[in-house]
Amino acid sequence: MKNNRKKKTLKRILKSRFYRVYFAVVAVALAAIAIGLVWLNGVVGDYEISQPVHAAQEVAQLFEQADYDRLYDLDTAARDFSGGDRALYVESLTALSEGRQIAWHEAYSANPDERKYAVTLDGEKLAAFTLVPSGKTTKHGNTLWMLGSVTTNVALRGTEAAGDLSAAPYRVTAPAGYNVTVNGRTLTEADALNTGIPILPEDFVPSDVQAPTMTEYAFFSEEGAPQLSAVDDKGETAQVVEDGENAWKCPLKQNDELREKYSSAIIALAERIAKYTVKDLSKNRVLANVAGGSPAETILKKFSNSWAPAHRTAKVSDAVISDFYVLSDDCFTCHVDFTFTLTSKRQNDYVYPTSYTFCIVRRKGTGKLYNLTFN
Repeated sequence: MKNNRKKKTLKRILKSRFYRVYFAVVAVALAAIAIGLVWLNGVVGDYEISQPVHAAQEVAQLFEQADYDRLYDLDTAARDFSGGDRALYVESLTALSEGRQIAWHEAYSANPDERKYAVTLDGEKLAAFTLVPSGKTTKHGNTLWMLGSVTTNVALRGTEAAGDLSAAPYRVTAPAGYNVTVNGRTLTEADALNTGIPILPEDFVPSDVQAPTMTEYAFFSEEGAPQLSAVDDKGETAQVVEDGENAWKCPLKQNDELREKYSSAIIALAERIAKYTVKDLSKNRVLANVAGGSPAETILKKFSNSWAPAHRTAKVSDAVISDFYVLSDDCFTCHVDFTFTLTSKRQNDYVYPTSYTFCIVRRKGTGKLYNLTFN
């Protein structure tokens, strides 16, 4: 009897217009879900293929595999490096990188149509390369990337000179434009082992401001321990300090007068940014101190300030300003170290040693933050 009732019920369901429509809708829905999943997988896979990291890996592998013969044709600095001698280029870079750690990472770029990457050798900058849109897209319209340029950061001046400089037992590094004298002789470009060594992060200052760089000199001294002196680009005496065994450094001069003048404002700016990073200050309030359209504006807008533990107060203390460099009448950079302390409702302290590097520009007579780094 029960089976008969089940059969009759099933027949009524199958003859019912409602259930026929219902089952048809369910079948269509299941088919749509299956098709949607296939489509979604295709979209995700298409997007993944278009990511610039894949093109970057291909370029980085040339350095990782020491394929300097191929790099010679791509390197914009190859001829300056070797005087047009491919064999010297390959031999020199092979010797330079042998047994050392090659690494690479993406660098900041303010241009959305360019990706920048840095290549390092034991942590020191070896080269930089860029990616640009190839003009081609994937099936779903995602941009495909291609190599824009590769530039090494090494300088040689022919086999004989390079060999002499490499064998020189002494080194001194000074800002470009400074004159360094060793035992009464002023060092020249012929004594330079490395040029264009950056002091600030890449693209840290506005394009119309000349970023300072350092030059590393190598030299001999037939008189034993060398006597060194230096003058800056204004003809004023510059300090020369020891920087390791048989090595010296002439730091870029700070402007102590302006550092003292603006120190309170710089520390206050550091405190506002620090409090913004832990949600104790609104985005609008912190952006009031930032130049519109600047890298700093982009960085702070994108910053995820949800990392901090729950707290009652946030305090900046022991702030120290260093590396205060005036680069133009409307631009200076500086470094700020401080202790950032968050205190919870239970009086527990979370202490964070913190460092910022600022680039400040003048806009309509007012100092505005143009760029920054977090450490």
